[in-house]
Amino acid sequence: MNLIEAYAYEVTRRLPEKSRDDIALELHTIIEDMLPDDYTEKEVMEALSKLGDPAQLAASYRDTPKFLIGPKVYDAYMRTMKIIVPWVIFITILVYVVESIVLFSGEQSILSVMIKGLGMIIANIIQALIHTFFWVTLVFIAIERFGLAGNIDSKLGTIWTPEDLKQVNLIPKKKIISKGEVVFGFIWTAIWVGFYFNADRLAGIYRSTDGHDLQMIMPIFDQTVLLSYWPIILPFALLEIGLGIYKWKTKQWTMKLVTINAVIKVFSVVAFIVIASNPNLINEAVAPYMVTLLEISLSSVNNFMNWAVWTIVITIIVTVVIEVYETYRKAKVI
Repeated sequence: MNLIEAYAYEVTRRLPEKSRDDIALELHTIIEDMLPDDYTEKEVMEALSKLGDPAQLAASYRDTPKFLIGPKVYDAYMRTMKIIVPWVIFITILVYVVESIVLFSGEQSILSVMIKGLGMIIANIIQALIHTFFWVTLVFIAIERFGLAGNIDSKLGTIWTPEDLKQVNLIPKKKIISKGEVVFGFIWTAIWVGFYFNADRLAGIYRSTDGHDLQMIMPIFDQTVLLSYWPIILPFALLEIGLGIYKWKTKQWTMKLVTINAVIKVFSVVAFIVIASNPNLINEAVAPYMVTLLEISLSSVNNFMNWAVWTIVITIIVTVVIEVYETYRKAKVI
């Protein structure tokens, strides 16, 4: 473990990205000037002890002093917000999406529901974030004002020492898995699972009935066929959730994580192909309706639907291959 690198990382990760490289270089110079030519680990620790807590030093580098939340608790405050905010957004979106899918009656067009839903989601997120910022900020103001933080570091419980740097995991930027990426994965899983088990009410052929609003004429998929594959779909959804939790824990792409991710992606492709290959997947009323609407032969409609299904399958396969390859490249970064 390079303690100097770890110390610079602990300081700069708390600062704006545009200034990190310059400050890291400055810190290296300062620390090396404090050390003899042939320095030992003990001498490095002594030098770092003089510089003090990385969180406190990072606070001194910020352009604007944080008066509302002081430097003793500011780092803990920011870390708490970074953990809570993605989950607030995830839960807000999840609750609204699930509620909308369950209560969707088909009386309104899916387009109008989606437009209204987008506005409601944004409004709900803003409201939830306002409450989150208010209460978390209030708690940290109280912690600092009443002296509950004391002379402690950002962990609010342990006095910082250079020994703590040995526990620092230096993660290259390209290998980092952001919390936003993980939360988006959870949201995506919730959306596609909800859509899959309610496809007969969401995916269909829509036509304007009054010249303005769109109404569903018929569902595209046979819901009975879709539901027959629940022994495949539910385990896969649980695997995706488990993968997301593992990503949250590891915080970076490793070869083990890449392998697990690749296996789950291959499983998803196989499952999708199995379902798409079912000749009864498409509602049997769709083809005759399209023949009448477009005034073309039944064979032409069937050929087009087969082409559309397998185009989607091939697109998904290519997308999965690219994604697995990109994650492999990230895991190989040193």
